[in-house]
Amino acid sequence: MTARHLTVLHYPPRKHWHCVEIREPVWEEVSAAIRQMDDAEFPIVQLSWNDVDSCFDDEASFNIIGGPATGFALFEFFPGWKFDDPGGGDEDVRLWQSDQGYFCKRRNIIVDIALVLKLSKVYFETGSYDEVRHACSSR
Repeated sequence: MTARHLTVLHYPPRKHWHCVEIREPVWEEVSAAIRQMDDAEFPIVQLSWNDVDSCFDDEASFNIIGGPATGFALFEFFPGWKFDDPGGGDEDVRLWQSDQGYFCKRRNIIVDIALVLKLSKVYFETGSYDEVRHACSSR
């Protein structure tokens, strides 16, 4: 079994934002969604292991925000896991340039898209933040 739902937030130029919802995504769809992220038009990708209409309905969903220009933040809303690199620094960085944006610490950003894809695939295949933590520590 793999993640049951993929949500991609899309901000088309000069139009209202909308969510692209994909039930039972395959890894190629998830990977393509992450690779198209640009922190403005496609700033957010989410994965859920629950049967939801949108990943926004699942506080435990795996969230990816950002794009290659500034980097990517990976986190869970509740209970609150987030990628953390203690050597990254504590200055605030803005990811998601469109709409309200998203701010996090430099230490919570991954700039290597290969690592973003690796950690996302671990969550996609296992649904486990413990497995994601393990993959972070063994990188």
